[in-house]
Amino acid sequence: AVLDLDVRTCLPCGPGGKGRCFGPSICCGDELGCFVGTAEALRCQEENYLPSPCQSGQKPCGSGGRCAAAGICCSPDGCEEDPACDPEAAFS
Repeated sequence: AVLDLDVRTCLPCGPGGKGRCFGPSICCGDELGCFVGTAEALRCQEENYLPSPCQSGQKPCGSGGRCAAAGICCSPDGCEEDPACDPEAAFS
């Protein structure tokens, strides 16, 4: 698969659309934290039917994940705490 430089941002999700999908069952936002496998993330299953890849989050972290919320790194497989994703870490 050729990596397209303008990968779209994944679908919005969660309360007020303030989160973004990080996988078919993961919705995260800076103000929200992460919802995994909950009603807030149901919309994210739509990504399975869209042909183009998407990417959410800021910097890469963990093994193939991206920072999803403060101190949280998510990949489509799940989320884990990651100090690299703390907002303060950007300035240290």
